[in-house]
Amino acid sequence: MKERDHKIFAPEDEPTKDSEVFYNEKMLHNRDLSEIAARVFKQKVDIEEFTTLDAFSASGIRGFRYADFSEHLFLNDTNPEAIESIEEGLKANDIEGEKVEISNKNANILMSENRNRFHFIDIDPFGSFLEFLDSTVRTSNHTSFVGLTATDNSVASGSYKKACIRRYNSTPLKNSFMHETGLRIYIKEVFQNYARFDKCFDPKICWNERHYSRVMGRVTESKKRTNRTLENIGYLSFCRECRWRKLERKQECGNCGNEDLEIAGPLWTGKIIDQRFTGEMLEEMPEEWEDSYEMLEKLDSEAEILTPFYDLHELCSNMKIQVPKREEVIKAIREKGYPVSRTHFSPTGFRTDAPIEDIKKMIEQVAE
Repeated sequence: MKERDHKIFAPEDEPTKDSEVFYNEKMLHNRDLSEIAARVFKQKVDIEEFTTLDAFSASGIRGFRYADFSEHLFLNDTNPEAIESIEEGLKANDIEGEKVEISNKNANILMSENRNRFHFIDIDPFGSFLEFLDSTVRTSNHTSFVGLTATDNSVASGSYKKACIRRYNSTPLKNSFMHETGLRIYIKEVFQNYARFDKCFDPKICWNERHYSRVMGRVTESKKRTNRTLENIGYLSFCRECRWRKLERKQECGNCGNEDLEIAGPLWTGKIIDQRFTGEMLEEMPEEWEDSYEMLEKLDSEAEILTPFYDLHELCSNMKIQVPKREEVIKAIREKGYPVSRTHFSPTGFRTDAPIEDIKKMIEQVAE
């Protein structure tokens, strides 16, 4: 098989945890965005001997794509059959052997043996990244970029509340924007783990798609920066009566006065996307990667708006009115002078800092 001109050797069947060599073609957006993000990071820091770790290589496709901009590339997998596929792929893609090191180890052991070594670390396990987070922190140096994938979204997004409290020490919320809440819980967990090692994790591009969430950011060794950034750990308040929400812990709804609020957290209350970074990614990403380019545009457009997104269908159900066209609602909000954008989280969602009372009025006007 081929992906973005790179040859891979893997079964064509639907992948499962027990697949001989794991390859999931549905994660193409994840790999596209990860490659471009790592490229942009390397350009910004200008590291001569850029060293990359793909800790869960499977078919090797991530590593093959990272090889183009890495002076040193470490590919690792615990599955001996995956190692065979990686070796075949390296030959087929003409990736020179001197700069590549292949290992067949537990990822935690490999990272603990290589403390402070890697500039780009890709953690893409089956399930949660939690088991590997401390080792990821250890292997990060003072100028690293890290990408972590989580596929236990049902936990962080509220379907398994007790499991989320147990794993992430955070209370989730199950509602229309639960996947954003879950993503913010993931970012919080990554930031706090780095903070324990006196390192600061700065989110650059974080997103949710289908069954997974992806957290990518820059690591620096700075106690002062870490202490300043601690203010981005907080809570989220949600009113189920009127659908008001706020990235703060409140005693009553700021719209209808309801005192029976639902609280999520602790979680990340800061930006989940750095628009300067995604702007550089847009310049770097080939436009012929149409779907991934469109997704990156959505991420870039919603970067500066902090308020968790609204689902138009849910709001209209709450208001007991018919659903107007989303683009007309977005246009009406923009004409009132409020920042507004589509969101990558939902095809029926939009993001704005406008007061919810004004949002509902504009939806009613458009729906008439």
